[in-house]
Amino acid sequence: MANTLLPDNALATMGAGLPSAIVASMLYPERRMLAVCGDGGLMMNSREMETAAPLGLNLVVLILQDNAYGIIRGKQAVDGFANWGLSFGNPNFVKYAEAYGAKGWREKWLAGWRLPSRQPSMRAGCTLWSYRSTSRKTYACWSSSCATACRLRHRRRRMGEEGA
Repeated sequence: MANTLLPDNALATMGAGLPSAIVASMLYPERRMLAVCGDGGLMMNSREMETAAPLGLNLVVLILQDNAYGIIRGKQAVDGFANWGLSFGNPNFVKYAEAYGAKGWREKWLAGWRLPSRQPSMRAGCTLWSYRSTSRKTYACWSSSCATACRLRHRRRRMGEEGA
């Protein structure tokens, strides 16, 4: 369906997933919205759960939790930079969601994967799902796609500078 995906990685923004999904949910209350966020990006604006939950928005927030700025780590690795200062701790996302009046769920990455909208208990209201990445391999798909995009961008930038 055209114009139904609002990616925030194209402009290198972090933390825009939840606020974008809140606005989309307010504009289209009959639709179930899904915000897919990394834990680093989500924590930049996670207090917006206080906006979404009391309004009873029809929203699922899916957190890809690796306790690091995984995208930044991937981009820096492509450019040969050391992994420094990119790991951090997170709150218990289930309790965090419940503190704002939302539903909270946590599962291990890939264990029992089901689309949140297909779960009967999650068809209405604001829900936060945390999928924990227990190793770099389970998060490789996300960061390798970022690293590939970064390599292409870097190559284009280099070619542009050489041609100038």
